[in-house]
Amino acid sequence: MPNRIAKFCLCALFLSPLPALAIDQIKPGQWETSVTIQDLPAIAPEQLEQLRQFGIELPVGGNAIVTQQCITPEQAKLKQPLLPQTEDGCSVRNYQHNGDKVTGDVSCNGAIKGNGRFDMTLLSDSAFQGSISMQGTAQGLPVNQNSSISGKWVKPACDADLPTYQP
Repeated sequence: MPNRIAKFCLCALFLSPLPALAIDQIKPGQWETSVTIQDLPAIAPEQLEQLRQFGIELPVGGNAIVTQQCITPEQAKLKQPLLPQTEDGCSVRNYQHNGDKVTGDVSCNGAIKGNGRFDMTLLSDSAFQGSISMQGTAQGLPVNQNSSISGKWVKPACDADLPTYQP
């Protein structure tokens, strides 16, 4: 009889949902982040070529925007949001890191004016995936954008020319 109870408990343990994985921090070092913008409006080939001449590559055809960023040991603790240096005029409110979830609201009042939300799931200390939504205006044009985001740790030492966000 005790053997049956032990087998039942063991079986129940494997069949019951597991609690969210608690990830206290991510690995510091060089990270690669990919953002895929959903439903990007069509842009004429001539306009795309003009943008390329200025060094701007838009993610057309479902291609992702891929960037590299250096994460310091302090930033890796996830006590505060990680904002890339390019997000001038944007701030994060309601930032939360609970278990394997990182969420927050974004408010921008620079080149982009509007509000958004991000939700990310930490898959491990070296990978994440999630989504970002943004509504507002950019250069007077309406923005209603949803994007998927993923990130992966590349290596412990960052390349010398890699940006590091300093709050």
